Amino acid sequence: MYSCKRILMDPKPIFVRLLSFIVIILILGTVFENQFNITSLDKVKIAYSNQDSGQYGTMFIDSLIHSDEIKSLTEFTEVSSMEEGQKIVNDGKADALVYITKDFSALKGNEDTSRTVEVYLSKYTGVNTTVIKNVLESLTNYMNTSIVIYSMTGSPPAELSNTGNSLQDEPLSNSVSATAMGYYSIAMLLMLLLRGQEYGTAGMGEDYLGTLGDRMKLSPIKPYEQYAGKIIALSLITFLQGLIIILFTKYAYGVDWGKHLAVILLIVFVFSLLTTTLGAMLTILTKDAVKADSIANIVTLGATFIVGGFVILDFGTLAHISPSYYAKSAIFNVIYNDHLDRAFVNIGEMLAITLLFALISIVVSRRKRA
Repeated sequence: MYSCKRILMDPKPIFVRLLSFIVIILILGTVFENQFNITSLDKVKIAYSNQDSGQYGTMFIDSLIHSDEIKSLTEFTEVSSMEEGQKIVNDGKADALVYITKDFSALKGNEDTSRTVEVYLSKYTGVNTTVIKNVLESLTNYMNTSIVIYSMTGSPPAELSNTGNSLQDEPLSNSVSATAMGYYSIAMLLMLLLRGQEYGTAGMGEDYLGTLGDRMKLSPIKPYEQYAGKIIALSLITFLQGLIIILFTKYAYGVDWGKHLAVILLIVFVFSLLTTTLGAMLTILTKDAVKADSIANIVTLGATFIVGGFVILDFGTLAHISPSYYAKSAIFNVIYNDHLDRAFVNIGEMLAITLLFALISIVVSRRKRA
C-alpha cells in the first residue's frame, strides 16, 4: 500500500486529470445532445422472423405487421433467420429484431409456461426503445386475448384488446434510454480507467528496473507476491478516480447509472485491475518505463476510438481487441439492458484477460531475474 499512499500524497495530478475529464464529458455531452434526442417523426424499423409452424406464430406476426396503429409507428422487414436479423440490426438497417421460435405454438401457455418473443435491440436504440416497448406490450396484450378466443372458437378477435400480459417481451423491461451525457460519461470513464496503465508502467519500473529493481532481485520476496501487492494497490488509485467520476456525473450532470450501482463499481474495479496489469506488462516487456508509457498512451487513444468513445462508430468484431469493449459491454448490459448475467460474463472475460497479462509479466520477470 506504500505506492498507493505515495501517489495520494501529491493529489494535484489526480485533481487536474479528474477536472479535465469532467469538462470533456460536459463538452461532448452538450455538443452531441441532439444525436440522442428525437429530431423527427421517422418510423422505427423492425425486422421480424417467424420460425413457428403453428397458428400462434402466424397470428402474432400478422397482428404485428397489419395493425394500422402499429404501422403508423414502425416499418417492417422480414428476415429468414436470427443471424440475418442480427446482422441488419448491427449494420444499422433496423432498430430491433422480433424473433418467433419454432416451438411458439407448441407451448400450452399454462401457469408454469409462457410463450417468449425474443427481441434483439440495436446497441444505440436510444428513444426508439420506448416505441418498441410500447408496440410489443400492446401486441402481447392483444395476443393474450386472441389465443384464448382462438382456442375456444377457432377465430381470433378483430380488434386489439387491453388485458394483462403473460407473454414475455425482452429485453425491454425496465429499459433506460441513452442520453449524450450518459453515453460520454461512460466513454470518458473508461478512457480515464485506461490511463491507469501509467500507474502500472511506473510501478513496475520501480520494482524491476534501475537500482531498486536490482535490490528486488536479491530480496527473499517471491515475484508473484510483490507483483500482486503492487497491482492491487495501484488499481485502487484508478478505481477511486472512477468512483469520483461516477458520483460527480450522477449528481452534477444527472446521469442515470442504473439501479445496480454495486455491479457498476465491480466492473470499474475489475477494469482498473486490467489496465494496471496491462501497463505493468508493457514495462516488463520493453524494459523501459518511458517507452511503455508512450505505448500505453497510444493504447488508450486507440482503444477508446474503436469502441466509439469519441464519435459513435461500430467497428464490429475489430472492437473486441480493445480492453474497453468488455467493460463498455458490461456497463451497457447493466444500465440499458438490465442483463446482469451478460454483464458478469463480460466481467469474467476481463478477469481472464487480466490473468493472462499477469501470467506473461510474472514469467518474463522470472526469466530476467534468473
